[in-house]
Amino acid sequence: MQASITFYAAERDQGKTTSLFPLIQQLAIQKKRVCGVLALANPEKTVYRLKDLFSQEERLALCEQPIGQGKRIGRFYLDEQAFDWANAQIIRNLEYSQVAIFDEIGRLEIAGEGLARSFRKALDTPGLQVFATVRIPFIEAVLNSFSIPKERVEIKYVGYKE
Repeated sequence: MQASITFYAAERDQGKTTSLFPLIQQLAIQKKRVCGVLALANPEKTVYRLKDLFSQEERLALCEQPIGQGKRIGRFYLDEQAFDWANAQIIRNLEYSQVAIFDEIGRLEIAGEGLARSFRKALDTPGLQVFATVRIPFIEAVLNSFSIPKERVEIKYVGYKE
């Protein structure tokens, strides 16, 4: 049996990450073993840190200011080492986990970068529950890039309107 998949879908800045907090709390109450990452932004959303949900460690991943040898993606500089670290953490902990959370699967992953490696591995892990935040415009591309049949995914539309 392949992993079960749930997408938390919304537009940009509409609460995808925030919608994961009650889920994470519920999983803790249920004593579920969780791996994966949250992408935590500063209030201005100019810096994003990846937080490993298994170890609680964090690493700077995206920043509007240059990061070492980071390559530019849109308005951000990307620290590829942070994503390599996150992928390694997730893959290492998949076998011990019942749930994997990916915040978020988007342009980078569609292009085979970012969290693509660990997301693909999680999708192939039997019995695992996979939760991922996805921007609504990217749902179809994520399904196609990772060869996920639509009927295999539950999509929860979340978010708020300002």
